[in-house]
Amino acid sequence: LARLSRYGATTAEAAGPLRADLVAARIVEQFKAVHPIELVRSEECEVAVAAEPLEQALTHLVQNAVDASTAGTPVFLSVTADGMSAHIEVIDSGTGMSPEFVRTKLFKPFVSSKSGGFGIGAYEARELVRAMNGRLDVESREGLGSRFVIRLPLAATAQLLETLGAADKRVA
Repeated sequence: LARLSRYGATTAEAAGPLRADLVAARIVEQFKAVHPIELVRSEECEVAVAAEPLEQALTHLVQNAVDASTAGTPVFLSVTADGMSAHIEVIDSGTGMSPEFVRTKLFKPFVSSKSGGFGIGAYEARELVRAMNGRLDVESREGLGSRFVIRLPLAATAQLLETLGAADKRVA
């Protein structure tokens, strides 16, 4: 519980540029021995975050995808950038979740769709992503699988926003 309450205290300001594509590649290597996982697209992109929270958020999402998938069914990761943001996708073709569960229970701690699950992973991933000035989106269909997308500002975008914010403060 102490760990869960500290997320608002971390900020992206203290973090330097980090290659999101390399973090995703490390997570893939980490899980390969446990379950098939593939990095299907990997664009080089730097985000303004610290490595540990991004790795932790991705680990939670990949573990959830592995848990939702049948043995031998791969989980896919994709890292892309759109000029302003990095998008890190975790996609599985596992059990999926109902719209009602996604809307009302997915990000509530201690509520899980998994038998014996603690309901911490998705909540913690979302809070970590929020603390990095990002957003976590989810699409899911029962019986088809789920797609989680971490959206983080690129390092250049974060620097520009910081510069504009400093200029606004000087004008005011």
